[in-house]
This record gives sequence, C-alpha cells and structure tokens, in this order.
Amino acid sequence: MSVVCGVFFLGLCCASIAFGGVTSPSDEVGAGFGTVERTLPNGAKALLWPRPGSGTVLLTVAVPAGSQHEPVEMAGLSHYLEHLLFDGFDELDERGVTEAFEQRSAYINAFTRDQATVFFALAPVEEAEATARLLVGMLTRSKIVPATYEKERKVILEELAKDNTNPDQVKDERLRSALWRGTPLEQPVGGFERTVAATDRETVVRYWKDRYGPSSWRILITGDLPIDGLQGVLDAMAPLETSPALPPFDDPLEWNGWGQWEAVEAPEDTGSGGGMPSMAAMGRGGMPKASGPEGGSLTLVIAAPAGVRRTELEILARWLGDSDGPLSGALVPEYATSVFASLQPRYGRDVLMIDVTAKAKITSEDLLPRLLGAIDGAAAGPTDGDVVRLQRAWQAERVLTGQRLHYAAVFYGEALATARDGLGESVDPQMVTPDAVRATAALVLPNEPTRRRAAWIGSGGPAERTMLPKAKETESTPMTRVLDEGPFGSRLTTLPNGLVLGILPEAGGEVFGVHLLVADRSLREPEDLPGVADFMHRLLPAGTSVSGSREIERRLARAGIELKAADSVMIPFDDRYHVPDFSYTRLEGPAQSLEQGLEILAEMIRQPQWDSEGVQAAAISHQQSRAAGNRGGSLASLKLSTALLGPEHPLARPVSGPLGDTPDVARVKEFWGHWPDGYFAANRIILTIASPLPVEQTLEMVEDLFSGGGQSTPQRGPYPTPQPTDIEASDGDTPQVTMLWGRRLSIEPEERAAFLVAVNALSDQMVAVVREQEGLAYRLGAGVRYLPGNEVLLSALVGTRPENQERVSELMSGIVEDLSAEPPGAEELLRFAARDRRSRMLRGLSAASRAYRLGRAIFEGEGSTLRVSSAEKAAVTPEEVQDAAKKYLNLDDMKLVVAR
Repeated sequence: MSVVCGVFFLGLCCASIAFGGVTSPSDEVGAGFGTVERTLPNGAKALLWPRPGSGTVLLTVAVPAGSQHEPVEMAGLSHYLEHLLFDGFDELDERGVTEAFEQRSAYINAFTRDQATVFFALAPVEEAEATARLLVGMLTRSKIVPATYEKERKVILEELAKDNTNPDQVKDERLRSALWRGTPLEQPVGGFERTVAATDRETVVRYWKDRYGPSSWRILITGDLPIDGLQGVLDAMAPLETSPALPPFDDPLEWNGWGQWEAVEAPEDTGSGGGMPSMAAMGRGGMPKASGPEGGSLTLVIAAPAGVRRTELEILARWLGDSDGPLSGALVPEYATSVFASLQPRYGRDVLMIDVTAKAKITSEDLLPRLLGAIDGAAAGPTDGDVVRLQRAWQAERVLTGQRLHYAAVFYGEALATARDGLGESVDPQMVTPDAVRATAALVLPNEPTRRRAAWIGSGGPAERTMLPKAKETESTPMTRVLDEGPFGSRLTTLPNGLVLGILPEAGGEVFGVHLLVADRSLREPEDLPGVADFMHRLLPAGTSVSGSREIERRLARAGIELKAADSVMIPFDDRYHVPDFSYTRLEGPAQSLEQGLEILAEMIRQPQWDSEGVQAAAISHQQSRAAGNRGGSLASLKLSTALLGPEHPLARPVSGPLGDTPDVARVKEFWGHWPDGYFAANRIILTIASPLPVEQTLEMVEDLFSGGGQSTPQRGPYPTPQPTDIEASDGDTPQVTMLWGRRLSIEPEERAAFLVAVNALSDQMVAVVREQEGLAYRLGAGVRYLPGNEVLLSALVGTRPENQERVSELMSGIVEDLSAEPPGAEELLRFAARDRRSRMLRGLSAASRAYRLGRAIFEGEGSTLRVSSAEKAAVTPEEVQDAAKKYLNLDDMKLVVAR
C-alpha cells in the first residue's frame, strides 16, 4: 500500500526532495544503458541515467522514512511530514513554493510507502538545475510553522475521509493488517484519524531531523542530458553536511507471524474484490486476468533467502503470476479467477507476494493448501523459453517506462530506496540466464513454512493466527493518397470507407502509440443495452477466429505491446477517456512491432470470436467499471450532465451503464455487427498513430488492414436538443460529498484562449483559498470538457466533508466575484503560461498519449480547446481574462449538484 498525494487539476502534490554532497568522477561505477553511479562525500548514493528525446529531466530521491518507522500511536507521521514539506521555506509560503516551481514549468510530486518516502520533480532541461536548488531549499529549510501544521492536518483528514469512501481500499487495508499483524507493517501508510489528530508538531520536526539525514538518501537523475549534464544537475544540489547513520534496518524474518495465517471478514460493498497490485507491479503491461465470478482474496508472502539477486526474483515472480504460469495452471479457473505475483523489494530481505482471487464459493481451506502445493510443484523453475519470453517483455516495458520519466520514480522508487549494493539494478537489471532463474526458484520455492505467511479476506478461515496448512499436490492445466496537414504537425486522410486516419511523425523515437476512437458511444447504444460499448471494448481481447484470449495475450507479449481496451478502475485516476461521446482502444510498443499491433487490433474488431474465459474476464471488469461510475466524483459528473442536458439525453447516461446484470452476449454480438458496419463502423472511427516509421509505410499498413466495404464519409451524431432539468441533492451519510458546479457554453473563437486562462485562474484560486487557506478540500479544481455541437461544459469541483458545504459555497462565490472585479496580474499570467507548458509536457510524455491528443483534436474539430496553443494563451492580457471571467464564469449561471 502506498499513499500518493495530489491536488485535483493543479498537479502539485505534497512532496519534497533533497540531495547532498559534492561529487567526484572517481566515484563512477559503470552500469548498463549508460547509467553511472556516484557516491557523494557525505555517503549519499546517486544514479545518473541519460534518456534522450523528452526535453526533460527527472530528479528523484528516496528517503528512509516510511510507515514502518513510525510509533504505533502516531501512524501516518511520514505521510503528514510529506505534506508539510510543501508548506514553505525561507521567505516562501505554500503559495510561493507552488509558484516558484510553476514559473519553471516544473512538475513535482511525492508518495509515501511503508519503507520510504519518494520525492520527484520533472522539469525542462534548461530549468533542471534551478528546480534542483528549489528542492534542496524546500527540504532542508522548511519552516513547518504551527498555523500551517494545523491547516495541513485538516487537509489530511479530508484525504482520509476520501479514502474511507472507497470500499476496495478499505478491504485492501484490512487484508494488509491481517497479513502483517504485530509487525511494523500492520498500520496503514496514511494512518488513522485518531493518530493524525494525536500527532504533535514537535514530534514531526524531530522525526524529520532523525530520518531525513542526507547521508542516507538514494538519488536518481535521469532525462534528456548526457552524463556531464546530469552531473551538473547533481552538482547544483551540493553541498550538504554528513548526517548520523541510521540504525540497521530490520530483517523481516525477525518479525512474528511467519509460518502462520489468519482470516478477516470483508467490508460491505467491496465490488468484485481482488485488491490492487503494487504500483511497481502495475508497470508490467496489464492487470491480472480474471476468469469467472469472484469470492474471497488470499495473499501469500514468501521471504527470499538472503543474497538472492532481484533480477532473478523478478523473472521468477513474473513466471509465477503469468496467465500460462504454474499457479494459474493449477488454480484457474476451477478454484480461482485470477493469480498475480510480484517482487516486493525490502530493506534487509526481499519478498515475493502472491495475490489470488478465489472463485465464488471456494473457501480459504480449499484454496490455500492448493496454492502451497502449486508453489512447491514450481520449484524446478521456468523453461528456457519462458525466461527468454519474460525478459523480452520486461525489456519492452522498460523502454516504455523510460519515456514516461515521471513514472520512473513510481516504478523504481522503492527498489532505489532499498538497494543493498549498486543502484543500477534498480532501473536497468542485466540479462540473466535460465539456469540462474531456476537456481533461484530452487532456493525460494521449496516448502519452508518459516519463510511463508498468509492472510485471507472473505467468508470463513481462522479468526486467529494458526499454523499454515499442509500443501496439497496439484496438477497444472497446460494505396498512395493525398495527406492533408492536421493538428500538431500531423498528416490526415480519410479512407474510402469513411475511416479517418491521423499520423503523427516522430522521427528518431523508439515507441509507437495507436489510439482508436469510436464516435458517439452513448448515442448509438440501444435502449436495452445501456453501457454496452464499455463491455464491447473489454471483449476485444476475449478471442478472435484466429486466436483465443490467451493466445492474443501471448502474441501481444511477444511483440512487447501493451493493449488498453478500456479504463481500469484498479488504477487511480485512470478515467481520462471515460466519456459518453466516444469510446477508445489504445496500443503502445516498440516501433518495430507497429504492424503486429495493427494486425491484432484489426483482427479483434473484424473477426471477433470470444471464448468463455475472455467473456468472463470482460464481464467482471465491466461490473467493476459500473460500480466505480455510480459513486463519488463520477456520480456527481453524471448528475451535472443530467441537470444541464436532461435525463434522456445520451450524454447524461452512465458510460458503463447502470448497476445491474452484464449485457446478454448474444445481443451484444448482434449490436457488434460486421465490418465495416456495426458499432465499430469504419465511418465512426478516428485512428491516430504516433510513430517514428515513415508516414507512407504507416499509411500502407492501415490501408491493408482497415479498408473494405462501400464508399462512405465520416458520420457523427446527430444529438437531440438538450432539455435542462433540476436535480435534487442525494441523501445518506457519507464521510465526503462532491460539490460540482457547471454550465454549457458556446465560446467565441477569438475568446477561447482568454476563456481557458480564466478557467485556469479560477482553478488556481480554488486551490489557494479552499485548500491552502481553509483546508476544506483535498481534491478540487475547474476544467472544461468538449460537448458535441460546438459547445463546452465548464465545471468546478470540490470534494469536502458534508459539514463544510455552506462555507465552500461562500468561498466559491467570493472567488468568482474577485476574478471579475480584479484580473490576474502580469506575473500570474506568466505563471499560468508556464503551468500550461508543464501540462502539455506531462500529457505528451508517451506516444499513446500523443496519439490520444491528436485523435481528440480531430474528433472535436476546429473548436477544440486542445487546438489553442500555448503561445495563444501566453498572449492573453489581464483585461481579456477579466472580460472572459465576467462573461463566462458567473456562478449564478451555473447549476450546482451535490453527490454523496
């Protein structure tokens, strides 16, 4: 479990970073991919990793201050401190810190986990050294004044209230607590309301001084600079004094509970269960594959013997959790719906964590002995072919992760923090032999109860700790066309069947990104199949007339391709495409695999033939999406759309459909239809591709695979006339409500830039006043969404506790009035321009994101807000912003909905 802090829309998270010492070239240690290690004079270790092409530099530091280091009565202390280090240093207050980073177009964030707090900042190369100096000041000279301390306590309580509304997160924490009861890992990373309330400022400051000594920091600097340039960024952070050594870290095997297991009851309304794999595990190209209705969840931990290398452990974990691996073969689908395995790097000793979601009506007593038996039976290890395949897939993932520099901190941060020898293996593990992996399996997997522990959440099982059961032996189941100029330097054409193609040339890149947009999803759904488009996208990898669902998965893995057919409720904030006006599928992988990716995509659309396993997996994830779309912020957005458009309008329907049974598969097949007609009709598709391959080569691939059918032109709409209505506030007790204001607008073309800057100013003031001054919200902000018909939906959101609603409304009225009365100054506009530059930088880090941005700009047309350039926004004057605020940001003209 980790806590990642964030401010809605603003993108600034409570975070901090620090570095130390003067470096010496003599400390250099070579590693793969050009990584270079440095040991600073004060003892801190740094890794320099050149990654060309992005124009950015990522600075990451891991500090050994996590929840396992806290007093039990002050659980959440590390996370509290992470918040506080944003609240001012030297002459800067919290707002000053925010603006200082924004002026440099720098993105900063941090997250707290049980072993460490990891800080990271992403900046343009020319601002990297200045950003580094800011980070040093923020960490080493923070003020943590009493007033700010109390304000931040309120913000954290809001964050905990938000987390407690998520039944899946409550379930994960309950399972974690049972698994690690009586150890330093028992408490949640964010703590409890009572422990946050009990934490005093003096203790936090003392903890900061004790745990944040610069000699223990692990630093990663990576990005679009050669080694000498990255060294310059590191030098900009020096010097810092040597700090006292920390006490030795615990060996997890010294904790109690090994050789035992216990069970806890699941909380109510946990959806389909299964929990969330670690962020590191999420970087592996997909979530665990599900098969059938779910029951309880089982987690088993295996402590590795001391001295085992992480690279071999990682390959072993991937093999154990593979859909064709020994655990799935023994358990799925008879006893379990999914199996997931991951390496958890730890101080002193790494562990393997295996998460199994039981099939409905399967008890823990049925499942655990079989899981133990399957592990024992896997001790011989993987075949040569398995190791080669898994390493190839892992290598492709590292290429993809390397271009998303800000993800590198999340995926590599914990391994960096706990590295026992060199840091290079944390980001660039070397290739290993199959024999080395099998030798590791022989050490790790044979039954040694003193290195295993387990917990079950669901019905049944021992209420108190008891010895692990005996293992039960199991058996594994084995044409040249004229291209027009398009947005962002793209080239556009329309195939004869009406499919719109946009190609974004990216000479010199290593990765392709494909985004397939299907227009008018909710408009085209039959009344008896609400939300069916979401289900259909989840059915894409469920099988074709050529390959079953598992073979599709293998084909993608062999090519190093990631397929994302729909949003995943298991990944936080993974809902950027979850809109009613279009549905999507995207692919991303090494450039040489583009043709294979397009072949598989065309095959899934044109030749569907779903197998039962694929249908079950799609049904489960569709139900999860439905549950997520009918609560919290998603429910508030739905209510606002209903108020502005009317209850019968297609854009006011739940994107995944209302809660209820999964659509009938036979009926779904009927609606799917046959290419080039049906739901995936060619004339409703916008296919965009970001690729380093020649444009003509990419066009030829698409023509070969997506042509066919008669002549047609692109079809969009038509949508009914909106019928606004009043919406009553929802009832019920909840720790947090979502307040959402909104209105439909038609923006004059010459006013679009000023309008967007005014919305930016509104969001900025919401954060400054509601969050930073009053501490009444954790997630908040203002934004704009496209509506078919050349309109936009302006919205402003605040998530707060129910008793704060009246005060938040007063504050919002004052903010809007102030914007109309006094425009932002020239310096603020410069900061907004830098923020816009940062936003575009972050949204364009991956090829798939750039393909998405192009697809949306084509779909939305000339009026798309995406087509307003940063230069246009930077040219806006204060008076134009004021005029736009007066004209468009009147709170009296907005509808307010409140969702619980």
